[in-house]
Formats: sequence, C-alpha cells, structure tokens
Amino acid sequence: MPKDGRLDLTLFGATGFTGWIAAQYICKHAPPDLQWAIAGRSQDKLTAKLRDIRRDYPDRALPETIVASLDEVSAIKLASSSKVVVTTVGPFCRYGSKLVKACAEAGTHYVDCTGEYPWVLEMIEKHHETAKQTGAFIVPQCAFDSAPADIVSYKVANFIRENYKASTKDLTFSLHNLNGGASGGTMESFFSTIEVYGLSGLAHATKPLALSPIKRPYSAPSHLPVFTHPTLGKLTPWIQASPDRATVMRSWGLTQQHTPEKSWGNNFSFTEYKRVKSSFEGLATWITIGLLSIGVLIKPFRWFARKVITQPGFGPDQNFDINRKGNLDWKAVGVVDDDGGENKGKKVLGTFTYDGGDAYALTGLFIVEAALHLLDMEKGRSKKEGLGQTIGGGLLTPICLGEGFLKRLDGAGIKIDAREL
Repeated sequence: MPKDGRLDLTLFGATGFTGWIAAQYICKHAPPDLQWAIAGRSQDKLTAKLRDIRRDYPDRALPETIVASLDEVSAIKLASSSKVVVTTVGPFCRYGSKLVKACAEAGTHYVDCTGEYPWVLEMIEKHHETAKQTGAFIVPQCAFDSAPADIVSYKVANFIRENYKASTKDLTFSLHNLNGGASGGTMESFFSTIEVYGLSGLAHATKPLALSPIKRPYSAPSHLPVFTHPTLGKLTPWIQASPDRATVMRSWGLTQQHTPEKSWGNNFSFTEYKRVKSSFEGLATWITIGLLSIGVLIKPFRWFARKVITQPGFGPDQNFDINRKGNLDWKAVGVVDDDGGENKGKKVLGTFTYDGGDAYALTGLFIVEAALHLLDMEKGRSKKEGLGQTIGGGLLTPICLGEGFLKRLDGAGIKIDAREL
C-alpha cells in the first residue's frame, strides 16, 4: 500500500471477461509506477490472475489483490483505498449502486462500462449532488456504450459552433463496422434491467431527455425501418440507440447548463442506426431487435435464455486475444441549424475509427484510459480542464473529461475527426 494509504487505481471485476481485458490493457499500457490492485470476490481467482500477469507481463510489477464482495462494507473499502475505481461488475442495477454511493461520498473517481441507462438515471437522482460536493467524477457508460456516440456528437457540434458560429440541429449517428458478439454479462444486464425497473421504469428512462438536467420539447427525424441516408448509406434502427442517446443528451444538457457559450444548440437531436448492406439485412436486423425487445419482457423467455446463452463472467469468445486486430467504425452527420445564416443546412461528417480489436477491447481501452486521465489530473500531471472541471464533479459523461482525454484516446489508436461535407 502506498505511503498515503491510497492506491492509484483499483480494478473491480478483474477475474471476469471484460475486467480481465481491462487488466491486460493496464499491464500493456499503464505507467510502470502505477500503484494498483485487482479486486474480486474470490482470492483463488485473483491469485490465478496474478500468475497470468507474472507469466504474460514479466516486466510489470504485480498489483495488489483485494477481496471484496458486493456489500456496503466492501464498497466503502474499495472507495476509501483508491484514488480511482474502475468496475466491470454487472448487472450494475443489481451490484453497482453501493459502489457509486461509496465513491461519491468519499470523493473517489469512478469509471464503469455499463449500458444500463435506467440505472444511470437512478444514480444521477441519488448521488449527483453528493459527488459534486466531494469532487468525485462518476463516469458511467464510458465504453462501447456510449463513449463513441458521446465523443462524435461533441466533435461535430464543436466543429459547427467554431466554424459556422452556429448550432447543430439534427445529428444522425451510425455504426458502420462491428467486431465481437455479446458476453454473458451483457445479456444478463438486459434481463436484469427489465426485472429491476419494469416496463414503466424503462419507458421513463428512454425518454430522450430523461438524463438531461434541462428539459424541453424534443423532436428528431423519423424514418422507415430501412432507409437510405445520402451520406451514411442504407440504415436500420440499432439496439444501442437508447443508451447512447441517453448519454449524448445528458452531455447536451450539462453543456447547456454549465457552459452555455459552448452550447450545441436549442434544437439538437440525436438518432442512431446501423449501416446494412441490403434492405433484406436491414429488415432482418429490425425484426430481430424487435423480437428480442419483446422477448426480454416475458419471464419464461428470460428463464430459457439464461439456460442457453453464455453465462455472466464469460465472453462470446473464451479464446479472446487482446493482441488480435479488428475494426470498429462509426460515422455521423450533423446539420447546421437555422442560426447558421447562409450556412444553414450545411452538413458536417464526424468519424470514429478503432483498428485495435473488437468491442470488448475498445471497452477495456476506454475505461482504463479514462481512469488514467483522472489519475493524471488528480496528481497534477495533466491539465485540469473540460466540462467536468467546470461542474466540479458529479454523475458525468465521457466528454466531461475534456480534450486531454481525447488526446489520450488518439495516442491509444482511436481516430476521431469532424469535417465539412
């Protein structure tokens, strides 16, 4: 344990599929003097991971191990012993609330990989003000869900404001290339969200501005289940649209509230799709998502699915190799609003590309780089800037970490750009 009694970073869930990917990312890319720990419920499993680290990363000093359960005492222990806590332990609506509370109260920074936006709404309502008072940056959905959407929206809106002195009206975001299936934990999160919040809670959280501190009338373009966008190609609705929109519109609201001079615009809207090769593929995707959305509402379906799908803690590919290459690609088109004068209606293309692996590799990268950025700011090694610094803490979004975080992502191999079409 360091002299001040607090580790730099604790990774909770390191023995699970996503947590182990994050642990390997730390071993490969974190500073060698990082004082960190892996935490989990089983000392035997943690010890096995130490052996793996010693074998695969012989030049890396071994992390400490912390045995922690899912109770309040363990949550307080994790929050009080580290400057930053990263957690991959889900479903978060069942197992994450105590840790968020403990970090908010202790002033400990927190990053996770959840996509459970109804739970994030609950955490905002319960702990945002406390985290502001203690200076804790609580950053959920800082991974495949929903950092790419948040960052690209930010880049496009900033480009339009800086180059046209105008607002952004509609932003259409689309996934163009995806590697990787769903882990057992991802599927369990779908089921648990329904069981914890019910249909009414899910419907409430799915409202476009549910997570935003500012409410207003909201409208966005609507389309057929499969349609052709003039720039993005043939598109169909995508399953990540709701969690991503929740995060993006919270970023919009926090920006409006705290830095109105950097407003994205009073009429800003966000819609998300997936690019498909044909109308048949688009209809098949739309029908599959629709059937899954109905199925998770039915208790016997959830019971059967839990018997046959990958179990929590395991991934879609148990032979996952963190060094394996892959490609993830998103694009977005933002439209200049009416206040753009002669530039009204002009379009800006935003892009996000990662060639370093699949969705889980990207998740490991995101949560660790966010944690290291928070740690650098805490230690004075990185400039304290960005929306999060203006707010002072709270339940934040990825873009609240500021331009320094985006520079870290660029150095990690993520390419983000915005340009006029």
